[in-house]
Amino acid sequence: MSEPSFYVISEGQEHVFSSHDTSRADFHHRDLAAFAQDVNNAAKRAFPNRGRSRYETVHVCLVRWEDDDLGVQPEFSTLNDVLQDYGFRTNIFLIPSLNSHWDLMQKTLSFIQACDNNRNLFVLYYAGHGRMNTARQAEWVFGQDPSSPFVDWSAIQSLFGTAKSDVLILLDTCAAASSATTSQFAVIETIAACGFERRAPPPGEHSLTNTLIDVLRDWINRPSFSAALLHTEILLRLKLKETKKGREGVSLEWCVTPVHWINTKDCKAPGIEICRRNVLPLPPAMPASKANSEEPPSAFIDAMDIDFDDTSSTSTLLSTISSTGSYKVPHVLVSLHLEENQTLDARKCARWLDNFPLLAKWAKVEAVFPSYSTLMILSVPIPVWDMLPDHPACSFVGYVTAPKIEGLFPSENPIVKGSTAKRSPAIRGIPQ
Repeated sequence: MSEPSFYVISEGQEHVFSSHDTSRADFHHRDLAAFAQDVNNAAKRAFPNRGRSRYETVHVCLVRWEDDDLGVQPEFSTLNDVLQDYGFRTNIFLIPSLNSHWDLMQKTLSFIQACDNNRNLFVLYYAGHGRMNTARQAEWVFGQDPSSPFVDWSAIQSLFGTAKSDVLILLDTCAAASSATTSQFAVIETIAACGFERRAPPPGEHSLTNTLIDVLRDWINRPSFSAALLHTEILLRLKLKETKKGREGVSLEWCVTPVHWINTKDCKAPGIEICRRNVLPLPPAMPASKANSEEPPSAFIDAMDIDFDDTSSTSTLLSTISSTGSYKVPHVLVSLHLEENQTLDARKCARWLDNFPLLAKWAKVEAVFPSYSTLMILSVPIPVWDMLPDHPACSFVGYVTAPKIEGLFPSENPIVKGSTAKRSPAIRGIPQ
């Protein structure tokens, strides 16, 4: 099946996927207590609001090509209207086909200089073609022709790296995850339609922009919400949409998984938060029909309902399970390699894990294995995982929508049952 015409991917690049990548096997986390503290800090960053927004102003820049061959203009205009409903100050930048890079560079620099301060939030949105160049940097391109006008977005994005304002970047483009820069003074968070060397869906039902508009409309009267929670909700809604069929009934899944990343020098800096600034009354909501009266699934959690000071709790609203048996907030499975080897005695292992209440509050230990060290499998709510610092010993496994299925594969632990098999050596901090 041929590639859809709206896809633009890097020339000369190939997808590199491996089921046998062991490059991280030699990395280990030294201390589980430190990892538990990282998880707790990530939860606080993912839900930063404690009753009021820390931003006095929000300035938005929406960018697309002046000649709209991709057809992004309808969604582009609707998003502009919704952001104005939030009381945000919006600016529209149309990229010309002549002197494209210098034109956008000049507009962006003027935009930052005019509005930048430490009580301001910048929101930057782009919809259009994208690719990664041979230097593995992001480019925004006018069309698919190799000679098409382009913008070196990686260079322009670096201008925001010296801004005092926090910056939320929304990218509805292909190969979006090749865009990354670290802020010197503030926080930069990005929500992108797809990851590294991936193709974004076209404008329509499955686009990032379409779902972003729906979420912003539905959440306009919420007290506030973080960028990490916004990413979680977009992902949840996109995954619930039906898979489309291509020619001859072949499945063609437009719902590419949106990605989130954060760039800041301060690993404890609170995440970006969004709330309505416009105090004018909103138009009355349309009444829901009886056929659609059931409340759709939503990942929204009010930060004011989370008790961050209670270290005795072993669960939060983030681990709530709905009547259908699914998590209210989707989770991810991660693997964590620890330096030391843990005994297989289930009782001692349980007592050991009880020493880390912060870990139990935000994450669930699904399994512990001996692995020439100790290998743990944990489930973590997506907003918390979004804000977790990178560590080579902690790896993404997959998304999960419900707790693990119990009793599906019954087995006996020979050590727990009194087997004479050789026990693993005791490790520091585990009761004997």
